[in-house]
Amino acid sequence: MLENLLFPEIKETPESIIAKYPRREKWTVVTRIAPSPTWFLHIWAVYSAMLDKIIAHKNAWVFFLRIEDTDQKREVEWASEKFVDIFKIFWLNFDEGPVWENYIDVWNYWPYTQSKREYIYKVFLKDLIKKGLAYPCFLTEDELNETRAIQEASKVAIWVYKEYSPWRYASIDDVKKALSENKSFVIRLRSSWEITKKIDVKDIIKWNITTQENFLDIVLCKATGIPTYHFAHLIDDYLMGTTLVIRWDEWFASLPLHLELFSMMWWEAPQYAHYWPLVKIDWEGKRKLSKRKDLEADVEFYFREWYTVEWIIDFLSNIINSSFEDWRKQNPHLSYLDFDFKLEKVNTAGALVDIDKLNWVNSSVIKNMDTDLLYDKLISYLEKYDNEYLNIISKFPLEYNKKIVNELKTKIRKFNEFKENSFFFYEDSKLPNEELLVNTKMKIDSIDVVKKALEISLDLLISKWVDFQSIDEVKTAFVEKIIEAEMKNWQVLWPVRCALSWEEFSPGALEMVYILWVKESTIRLQKVLKTLK
Repeated sequence: MLENLLFPEIKETPESIIAKYPRREKWTVVTRIAPSPTWFLHIWAVYSAMLDKIIAHKNAWVFFLRIEDTDQKREVEWASEKFVDIFKIFWLNFDEGPVWENYIDVWNYWPYTQSKREYIYKVFLKDLIKKGLAYPCFLTEDELNETRAIQEASKVAIWVYKEYSPWRYASIDDVKKALSENKSFVIRLRSSWEITKKIDVKDIIKWNITTQENFLDIVLCKATGIPTYHFAHLIDDYLMGTTLVIRWDEWFASLPLHLELFSMMWWEAPQYAHYWPLVKIDWEGKRKLSKRKDLEADVEFYFREWYTVEWIIDFLSNIINSSFEDWRKQNPHLSYLDFDFKLEKVNTAGALVDIDKLNWVNSSVIKNMDTDLLYDKLISYLEKYDNEYLNIISKFPLEYNKKIVNELKTKIRKFNEFKENSFFFYEDSKLPNEELLVNTKMKIDSIDVVKKALEISLDLLISKWVDFQSIDEVKTAFVEKIIEAEMKNWQVLWPVRCALSWEEFSPGALEMVYILWVKESTIRLQKVLKTLK
């Protein structure tokens, strides 16, 4: 028999494999995320996992992780483990999958990594060959190219199917001869569907669509003996009891093929929901976010740029459903899972990855975050991405550092802006140039005005010599002193701010005094004033 000739080592039957996997309860709805470890983790994978998690959370469903590593030529070492770690950073906790310590499988449907399931796939391949639903194909690359040229000249559909697949009709003797000559072969589907017929497919996001039936004899198993995605994921989804597949629009064209395979196996197909891809706008126009072209396609890009996880989640949530943004404004402290997401309302126009928008959303998250929590997150980011700056700020009191973080909450959009907005709090004071101190817009038209402003501020601090307890206390003290000196607020506060930060852009003078404390503020003002005399 042909099946024994091709797979003599396979002794089990589909029935014996199926018996090893417990059937899910009929009421249980099961979603999964199944990334391929061929490069970095694309931001769409987090987006897709969030969709699965949202639906699972909303309906008390099962949400599991499967690693689809059948493309072993492109597989990146340790990528699977990194994916699991990144998902955990986003609090995407799976009910099942290779997510336990040391990436050990959790639950009854293991292994959850496709490279460990090769034997299982071959059991079903052998059965398909036995039933005449699949066949070995020994076509070489040159022969495939010749067939393609003939099809192009004849203006018919291109690829391997029916009369354009000679091995579809080969005898067992032909196969034996090819095997004896050590010819390489793949296993192809023997499609029974027709190029002239249509099929109605149902999609939760796209609704009902009529499209062409699959008629191609696609490859089910490569010459390496590794099954293709099309076949492997089908077997896994059935055995693992997947009832809802949420995936991006790129896979919609393959849906007729997948439905034919489910029909051929006499299995009920899961429901499908295809969402539109993430896009960006550049000189090429509006296009799909590309792994090869766009840094922002890589999840770790956002980590390196020091965006908060909360921000990424909120941004992706708004892509999933545009009304999320208004809900977030009204519910700044609730989890995104509390929003009433519906698959039917998922963005259907290609969600734009807009960095300016991302910055705005992230700044909102930072502004509303508890200062202690924000500080802890900042330290974690510094530990990973700027240990040198962490060593600098670690030399200062915790209270001092948290005052700085609290002040900058409303001024930074992402964590990597912290350093450029805070370095003057941690370095020895410098001397601002006179051009910075004199500012005609602030009614400071001479260095004498600057001197007077610094002198009255210095008198205030020396007489106070006790740290202020709040910004309001600093404000009250300075306003009284400015009125007493018969000057305008900005005539004093501008040179004081520049003398304390030696920068054109920094927190205000009152905030600088409050954070630096009286002693350090006094030292910095004295140093500048000394150079002006």
